[in-house]
Amino acid sequence: MVRSVAPLLALLSPLAIVLLAITGCDQADPGSHAPNADRSRDDDLAGSLSHTADVDGKLRNEPLRRAREELDFSLPGTPPTAVTAAPLPAAYCSIDVNGVAHDTETDYIAHVVTCENGGANLEALKAQAIAARSVAYYAMAENGTICDGQGCQVYTCDAQPKAIHYQAAAETAGQYLSFDNPIKGRVLTYAFYVAGDNDQTPSCKAVDPNAGTEKFVTYNAGKSSTDVEETTLGFQFKDPNNYGYGQNRGCMGQWSARCLENDLGYDHVEILRYFYGEDIDILKAEGPCVGSTNEAPEGLLEGADCEGIVGWAYDPDVGEDAINVTLSFGGPIDDPEAVSAELPAGVARPDLCDLLGSCDHGFTISGPRSLRDGKLHPVHAYGHDDAEDDLIELGESPSNFACAPPQLPEGVRRAVDPPTIEAWDFDPFWQMAVVPDAVVDGYVEWLPLGDTPQLIRAEGSDEVWLVDVDHRRLVPSAEVAAAWSFDLDQAALWPTEMVEALPEGTPVREQVFLLRGDAATIYVIDDLQCPEEGIPGDPLCPQGGDTEGESDTDDPTGASSSESDGSATQGSDSSGDSSGDSATGTETSEPGMPGLPPGYGEGDEDEGCACSTRTPRMAPLGQAILGLGLLLGLTRRRRRSA
Repeated sequence: MVRSVAPLLALLSPLAIVLLAITGCDQADPGSHAPNADRSRDDDLAGSLSHTADVDGKLRNEPLRRAREELDFSLPGTPPTAVTAAPLPAAYCSIDVNGVAHDTETDYIAHVVTCENGGANLEALKAQAIAARSVAYYAMAENGTICDGQGCQVYTCDAQPKAIHYQAAAETAGQYLSFDNPIKGRVLTYAFYVAGDNDQTPSCKAVDPNAGTEKFVTYNAGKSSTDVEETTLGFQFKDPNNYGYGQNRGCMGQWSARCLENDLGYDHVEILRYFYGEDIDILKAEGPCVGSTNEAPEGLLEGADCEGIVGWAYDPDVGEDAINVTLSFGGPIDDPEAVSAELPAGVARPDLCDLLGSCDHGFTISGPRSLRDGKLHPVHAYGHDDAEDDLIELGESPSNFACAPPQLPEGVRRAVDPPTIEAWDFDPFWQMAVVPDAVVDGYVEWLPLGDTPQLIRAEGSDEVWLVDVDHRRLVPSAEVAAAWSFDLDQAALWPTEMVEALPEGTPVREQVFLLRGDAATIYVIDDLQCPEEGIPGDPLCPQGGDTEGESDTDDPTGASSSESDGSATQGSDSSGDSSGDSATGTETSEPGMPGLPPGYGEGDEDEGCACSTRTPRMAPLGQAILGLGLLLGLTRRRRRSA
């Protein structure tokens, strides 16, 4: 009998009545052997107490010795000398029962559930499984073994597990009880349980509080912290300052557990809290026998239209932190022809607060400009699973949208070849409008854009300039720098007189706007930069002529070479991330917003952005893009077949 109680001496006080957390072996009734069997078992266990003085250090392992040395309180009796910290480093996939190993999840737990409370329904069985696993984990952590019998837990009895018992074990695999002591730290909770009174009140409490093992049952519904009653079956810690507080959080009554499910509709979590307190936690150990503890992300693709692509995504494993979302245009993510973009789901959504427990999980972005062609385009949305590094398609995905071509900005067209596009980090998918050749021809063609952007800064000045056709063009804000993928820190430092020697041109446009017709040539719509003396042989910048560069060519879209919208009134803040994905071109107010590509700004909500001032219809998205600050780190890629 000494062997049966030795594994628990670290938890049970020799001055307390030692009645362990097991009751019957009959699968129908947890208390069918009561009261006589209870009395005989009490006698056996009480008799074993006479041997307690003979239990020496050889039955206590090294963790017990270390725990004893760390005791920092003095209470009547002998306190437990071992405390198992939680969360556990790994699940115990095998339970040693008197020297024989049994698979925890497919064998041991199902047998204990059957022998201890086998006649219960599923939710009470699941509560029993978690309690039994907590007891087994404690025994394995402190002693490396557990006995088979009423002194520990009953594994062997006349009944064999049925499907429902295996189901209870499987659906709670790896789960055990734990309490987070705010003073001493989180510990594994020893889940005491007994049969209790088999006659229940309407609230599922004992009719006779003195019946059988009922005196050990604790009713802790609605209680937390020090209000939780500890069972007299084990050592009572009483104070969170005491080392080990949290191991004893009460005792479950198995008859009451059945009543809670059958009469009151409680699930297994509610059953456990009814006995162990509202602040008892159910943790899940990790291990090959348990399977993944990861929870998949959830969310919705709520809309995809000309106003924007809107939705939310949330990963329970991450909590309040934003996760990334991948949008796949033209097909699912594994389609080699699809083009994808990644953005964080971190926009404030008050409507999600109650649903998720935190609010900032929304995403919104305008569709790519290259898809604003009046045709129907599918878009798929995926949440990023933090643990599995996988993409989980969101609810209501995919969706389809069709948008009319964007309103075109004024200016001249400047050719950009593939090397230039790469050097400037332009992204035709997000930034380019595809129009008929007649529309392209309506723009006056001027000098090609320079091969690479050249940024300069005068000594002692914070202003950054773009050198363009021997002009200096102001980069007016961090948002503009982000839109053009400029790294302001890479600006070359020039003497002030050299910077001022360059004639000042128009500021860099606030957004990139690429244009292509039926031919393969791509243009950027920009402003003329004409020196006062003109450019020999250039009709747009005639010598001695209008420095604005008038042209007789009219743009059928309404744009003319003499009109430019080079001013850049920006508001939102940005880090200037030069990820290679930049923002859309300068545009006048229009119905629906042209595509806003990745990498545009990181603005604060109250600072606005250039795009919102030019496109009032995006306002209903709720400060819809917040300067597109949510697109920090957003990338785009085209998948190809292997």
